Amino acid sequence: MQRKAILVAAAAAVLAGCAYQVDYESGYVADERPGFVAEAEIVVLMHPHDTEYVYQGSPTTSVGGFTTLTVPIGNIMQEITAEVFSSCFSFGVVFTDSLSRDMNFLVAIEPEIRNFSYAYDRAAINTTFDEEPRFSTTPRVEFDLLVHAYNAAGDTILENTYASGAVAGESYEITNRPYERINATLHTALQDIMLEVAEDLRPLLVGQCEITDLAG
Repeated sequence: MQRKAILVAAAAAVLAGCAYQVDYESGYVADERPGFVAEAEIVVLMHPHDTEYVYQGSPTTSVGGFTTLTVPIGNIMQEITAEVFSSCFSFGVVFTDSLSRDMNFLVAIEPEIRNFSYAYDRAAINTTFDEEPRFSTTPRVEFDLLVHAYNAAGDTILENTYASGAVAGESYEITNRPYERINATLHTALQDIMLEVAEDLRPLLVGQCEITDLAG
């Protein structure tokens, strides 16, 4: 009982008042890919302010409210975008900070993350009153991904805001790295949306290049 109480106190101390920083982690990216392969190249337009965008802030919950987290959102988005689209565009992914007609592309996308927030949702998991207090914490992230897609003429062929909604990660009782639970949840949520973006691009490629649909 005493050891469990000490561990709970230690877990609370981790979220008491510190500054943390996370980075892109390839291990947080699932082995998933869109349901097609296009024999084409995709261009990703990311302006310097998007590529270099770093979020810094506190959670929206009182749990961890005295901590701050630094997240290189631009870098994480760039890496996950490359991971997702390199698996479905056989000629690869090219990143650029400006578009020109001599680039000779079929499709270009311009992604931008907005309204990022994160939280630690804590709930009691005790079932009887004679036990030491036990709590479960669930990491949660939320953001919007604004995506524009362009054809070679520079015309906008897709414009959509993909709202992640409140994405819950894996719950835990004790961890000395709660910030990495947020990071893993962000990776998962962003990958899921990028997979959705890829599927939305597929109809726009019909007749433009060879497309192979993959077995489900």
